[in-house]
Amino acid sequence: MGPKAAHSPFSRPIPMPKKTTAAPSATEPVHLAAGTLPDPAATPSKVNKSEEIRIEARKILDAGGSPRPKEIIEVLARRGIEVVSPQVSQILGRLGVERRPRKKKRDTVPTRSPRAATPPAAPSNEAFTLTDLIAAKKFVEMIGTPRRAMSLLDALDRIS
Repeated sequence: MGPKAAHSPFSRPIPMPKKTTAAPSATEPVHLAAGTLPDPAATPSKVNKSEEIRIEARKILDAGGSPRPKEIIEVLARRGIEVVSPQVSQILGRLGVERRPRKKKRDTVPTRSPRAATPPAAPSNEAFTLTDLIAAKKFVEMIGTPRRAMSLLDALDRIS
């Protein structure tokens, strides 16, 4: 027997795929004889999706509307052009079309708005806290005199 082969992690040799030569694609330039033009019916036309999106957006803007990705996708799909929402949104942004704000979700349970620490209500035995006295003092200073503050409170009591 000959020399021992090096240990391979594979139990059997893996064949390499063969290289194939591809036919020229539609994106490769076509070499023509000097002075001749390609036949438009023979060459496949490539659609510029970005330009189609811009055209549709301008049509909607000219009509006084606000172009939305969903509308543009539907119109282009009818014409056989497939585009995706992020692509349309990006192009609309470059055109200067502002995004519509998201709708706010409605809460099923009303939430209390956070407030500053409010003083507790006066107990029923008519005892006042220091916080109540400070608030009353500020109220009197705002109104002017204690007598005027009392008359305002009496009027408020009559209409409540």
